[in-house]
Amino acid sequence: MTELQLAELMAARLCHDLVGPIGAVANGIELLGDGGAGPDPEVTGLIALSARQATRRLQWFRVAFGSASGLPSAAMFGETRKLASGLFEDGRVALDWADPDPATEAIATREAAKFALNMSLVALECLPRGGSVQVRIMPSRNSVKISVAAIGATARVPDDMQQALRPDAPIVELTPKSVPAYLAARLAYHAGSRLDVRMPADDRVEFAADLPARS
Repeated sequence: MTELQLAELMAARLCHDLVGPIGAVANGIELLGDGGAGPDPEVTGLIALSARQATRRLQWFRVAFGSASGLPSAAMFGETRKLASGLFEDGRVALDWADPDPATEAIATREAAKFALNMSLVALECLPRGGSVQVRIMPSRNSVKISVAAIGATARVPDDMQQALRPDAPIVELTPKSVPAYLAARLAYHAGSRLDVRMPADDRVEFAADLPARS
């Protein structure tokens, strides 16, 4: 039953994030049908923006919740950064994701890329009043060190996400909002790593993990 519950939560999260932009596309098309004087630039702009948002979110979910088989083996983090940027296009929170280092890309794994992608969303959820999400990825011996920081006023980890990040988090206590945190934590723990969560200041939350490098 727990596997079914997890699938239901993932589907609920995906539908929640897509219903807004897809609904806006439908409304825009309806408005175009009602107008008799030709297309309204404002309406067509809304349709284009909403369609782009829906596409980017689908691309994000396909990798973050899927197998990530579509990621290019030579530039996983570069492609992951592009996917993450689609979540930040409204400007409320800025994404500061440093250019991937070639040495890091050479040892990257799909698990590490998925971890970084899910953690970028977790950090975004930690900033209810806006701010910035900082992502840093670097090689560390036989692993890839991934650090993600949420920086902004009243930065905090929501209670449901705190539960989801625990090694023993029960699926029955998850929410659609906390599913990315649960998946990120599972990726780290199943790889034999530890997910560290720190709050060094009132305006900063830091997440870090070392994921095994590609052999």
